[in-house]
Amino acid sequence: MVNQKIIYVEVTIMSPLLELVDIKLEMLGKTILDGISFRVNSGDIVGLMGSSGSGKTSTFRIINLLQSPTNGTVFYQNKDTREYLPTTLRREVGYVFQKTYLFGNTVMDNLMYPYHLLKQQPDFQEITDYLKQVNLPESIITKKINELSGGEQQRIALIRSLLVKPKILLLDEITASLDEENTIIIENLIQNQNQNRNVTVLFISHNMGQAKRLAKNILYLKNGKVSYHGSKDEYFAQKELQQ
Repeated sequence: MVNQKIIYVEVTIMSPLLELVDIKLEMLGKTILDGISFRVNSGDIVGLMGSSGSGKTSTFRIINLLQSPTNGTVFYQNKDTREYLPTTLRREVGYVFQKTYLFGNTVMDNLMYPYHLLKQQPDFQEITDYLKQVNLPESIITKKINELSGGEQQRIALIRSLLVKPKILLLDEITASLDEENTIIIENLIQNQNQNRNVTVLFISHNMGQAKRLAKNILYLKNGKVSYHGSKDEYFAQKELQQ
């Protein structure tokens, strides 16, 4: 009789960092999201694409507890987001809006806020480093909000979110007011945060070139449903075949 040795192999299944399950949203009798489900793993960069009105921004608002779905559940780190205090979740899941929102009177007010939120002493070297990375002068700190251009406001809002050190970053058309040079600078910063801090990124963009440069995976919404979710390379290969 031959002795057989049984070898047990332990398989670890990685849980998604973020998961949306059958999310539906109806407003004023109109279906905005029609049962969307998808998972995002830690360290991913997902380009959220689709025509205007397909439900992209609504998806972000639901993830960030700014809007409640009609049906369905969002899980962050395997926990229903409704079980989080909104302020707690938003420290982990940063959101930079398409229409920039800065508060207070000055840039300084906005860049001090993350340290106040985290109960830490301001790190002016960290702030200076971020300003350099987004091509803004250190002197901008003393400027009033109403003195900033749209592109400057977007970059300050991005820095403010990054200073909180989120695990997930939701970016809604944040380079829409920037020229090509500064768009590339912001994309480089996002990739740097992804690679060096493992920040998971979901970004909305209508810019095909940006999606090709920045995304690892594409999530395409059509009429409130997930039309495609998978690798960037496969998505653009399919588009080329359809042309």
